[in-house]
Amino acid sequence: MNKLILNLCITFVLVCFTSCSTDDTQDSNNSSITGVWKLTAWNIEGGFDINNDGTVSSNLLNEIDCSRNETLFFDNNGVVSLNTTFNPDINIALLNEETSKYSFDITCDTEGVISLATEYTIKGSIITIGESEAMIEGHQISLVFEDRIKIYNEDFTEVLETIDLTLVYNKQ
Repeated sequence: MNKLILNLCITFVLVCFTSCSTDDTQDSNNSSITGVWKLTAWNIEGGFDINNDGTVSSNLLNEIDCSRNETLFFDNNGVVSLNTTFNPDINIALLNEETSKYSFDITCDTEGVISLATEYTIKGSIITIGESEAMIEGHQISLVFEDRIKIYNEDFTEVLETIDLTLVYNKQ
């Protein structure tokens, strides 16, 4: 899977060019979301032991040893900014279906910072960021990307399955 985060960021950039307007459905009190939110989890169902430490984790951030710093900044004027240096390239292959043995190829991209901005609206516990919807619950935002993680066959010629990826941000 080539540049998963880069794909997410490209999607974010494309969303920046779409027209979003704030209307009366937006909660008038944005103070609960205003501020900095830090990426704390890259969750997938089931999990993997990518780092071979004997512990399977559904949070890929616990398994990948890449330098990471990703934040969202929500201002009180309806603009959210993304700043990230976390951009790994993750390739997963199923080697043996009977034993659920996988091969992982992780490349950490340490070059540069990606910064983007777009409008957001809030309605209840749903935050609309461009064309994406996220859930806010207390001091946590969850953003689901359906079918984002691809599991390939051993020689990476066929996608065997896809897994949803949930990004979790906590308020700082």
